Amino acid sequence: MQKLLEFLFYEIHFSTDEIRDETTQKIVEILPWNSSLSNIVDRFSDGNLRISSRNSIPKIQVELVNHHLSQLSQKGHRNSYEDLEKGVYLLSLMGDPTADYQTFKNKLDSISFRLGELFELNRSILTDEVKVHLLSRVMHQEEGYNGNHIFYHNPENSYITKVVNSKFGIPITLSVLYMLVGHRLNLPLFGVNLPLHFMLSYESDEYQTFIDPFNGGVQLDKETCLRFLEANGYKDSSDYFSRASTLSILRRMYNNLILIFKKLGETEKEEILSKQLALLENKQSNFS
Repeated sequence: MQKLLEFLFYEIHFSTDEIRDETTQKIVEILPWNSSLSNIVDRFSDGNLRISSRNSIPKIQVELVNHHLSQLSQKGHRNSYEDLEKGVYLLSLMGDPTADYQTFKNKLDSISFRLGELFELNRSILTDEVKVHLLSRVMHQEEGYNGNHIFYHNPENSYITKVVNSKFGIPITLSVLYMLVGHRLNLPLFGVNLPLHFMLSYESDEYQTFIDPFNGGVQLDKETCLRFLEANGYKDSSDYFSRASTLSILRRMYNNLILIFKKLGETEKEEILSKQLALLENKQSNFS
């Protein structure tokens, strides 16, 4: 495939605009969603092609994300951790173009391995409540993940590959991080689309609780969540406490960023993300 990619990138630089667009589509259709364009280009045998191809990466990156988000929208999974991991990674490429999926995955695997060690060490007392406490201990106390209270509206808080490294995020990215780690150990964690503040629910036959990763993974009961809603002018609604679908989580993350870039006046980024959100929602009736 490497030789084919070299040929296609070469064609991009010596073709008309129409052919160039067709070639870009050929590239994104043959590349897996977790491909690193930078790594691919760095392996080109022709040094001049390597240099010239780096200028094409941003446009191809956008089209690669567009293509795979469109595919994701057609899968029809209501709650899929695999699709969630894929979706949040693709979104991250828009703000972290040199991100490497394997590095991201290895970090999630490493955290879940540590959590699994604690589960084994505490096997004799390992209730669901203990599992939740250990999850928060690893994520907050050991790994240091916490809410970015000072720079809440920094776009980097919405790119999960950035959050993994910076240790700071907003409620939804930190919640997704908890979910992806927990999924590796089959923890029943689900997103909760509360207005103003995304959270998690842990739902097993023996134990139910709400978790707030933005505030150190503290556990909350439903009454506390209701008081939060009432204090902010919202009435109780069962929709607020239902499990957030993969699409609804990704939609909220996209809308957060679109609003941020709109306020910053960064029209190009706003338009790119708006188009991707539209692609993602193409099959909304089947996906959400």
